[in-house]
Amino acid sequence: MKLNATIIIAIIASYYSFSFAISSWEQRADFGAEGRHRGAGLSIGNKGYIGLGHYNGSGTNIVKNDWWEYDPATDAWTQKANFTGNSGNGNYAVLTFTIEGGTSGYVGGGQWGSGTEMLKYTPATNTWTNVASIPTNAQNTQGFAIGTNCYFVDFSTLWEYNTVTDTWTNKGSVPFSINWWNSAFAVNGKGYIKTTNQIWEYKPLTNQWISRAPFPGVASSGSATFTQNGKGYIVGGYTGSLSNVNSEVWEFDPATNQWNQKAEFLGTSRRFAAAFSIGNRAYLGTGTNGTNFNDFWEFDGSILEVNESTTLSVLTYPNPVTESVSFKFDNTIAGEIKIFNSNGQQVAVISLNQKEVSFNRGNNPNGIYFYTIENNGEIIYQNKLIFQ
Repeated sequence: MKLNATIIIAIIASYYSFSFAISSWEQRADFGAEGRHRGAGLSIGNKGYIGLGHYNGSGTNIVKNDWWEYDPATDAWTQKANFTGNSGNGNYAVLTFTIEGGTSGYVGGGQWGSGTEMLKYTPATNTWTNVASIPTNAQNTQGFAIGTNCYFVDFSTLWEYNTVTDTWTNKGSVPFSINWWNSAFAVNGKGYIKTTNQIWEYKPLTNQWISRAPFPGVASSGSATFTQNGKGYIVGGYTGSLSNVNSEVWEFDPATNQWNQKAEFLGTSRRFAAAFSIGNRAYLGTGTNGTNFNDFWEFDGSILEVNESTTLSVLTYPNPVTESVSFKFDNTIAGEIKIFNSNGQQVAVISLNQKEVSFNRGNNPNGIYFYTIENNGEIIYQNKLIFQ
């Protein structure tokens, strides 16, 4: 059984009405190396890349310079040439750009190096090449690419990098100010930047900024971003303090200037993940919540998801689960709960005819699990469990 299949179910019964869709997220092969955060993620052609970043080992800041290629066709990772910037010492919190239809990706700035060095990675030759230095320190920030140009904002100044002429241009001040860990993406020839809950759209032809619908999610910083099918996405991040992470997924539609909340990210909540898009799929992995992750996920935004609209209330506790978990309902529920591991294998079935039922995890190993609640063979609810 695959938990990412497109299923829309509408059920009306005497005690609830519910609209439901299976999640858009599916777990893929783990990233090829150690877990980390504040790494670089980008795509070139039909391949994706994640590398660099850091983690704390025995209190020591471990900075990475490795670079890995992901092939969606085989769901496999291959290590490529190490990042040569910062004298080969690695980097994190870097700025990344992907040029649509381009044959190279760009990685620059960063917190561990000078913050101004910029390199181009070319898969055809598996080489890193230094290009024009960034005119200002660029770290802990996201930018976007439109056509052959790359853009990022340094506090209140917009900088443009022309990949054809290998030159940087100061495009002037912006009507907002950002510090660290903004979110950014580009859709249909326009750029978008989120700072706190403000969203600004950039039109490169007129060098103009327009305020758009405010971001309705809880994340203030540290989110992952990607684009897919003409829409932008913001995933996870933290609110206020680094420990207050979340799994929210928000979709922005520039055509309607509206935000739509999607099914939550099914992995553990995190900040500082790396993400990229390939065609009509997006991918997200690594990141941290204090523990550094190397899991990797695929997102398909074309799966229609309908938010819950129901009087059915399910309280699941404790979650994360150490020994057992209880499911509590406002009303007596008839049916069954089915629990699946992250590979889609069913590990338990629990009969329901009461307001509360418990399940002992037994020998099931740590990891992400999913459960469905079924009534007369129809799925009426789905959510996730974390066994730890």
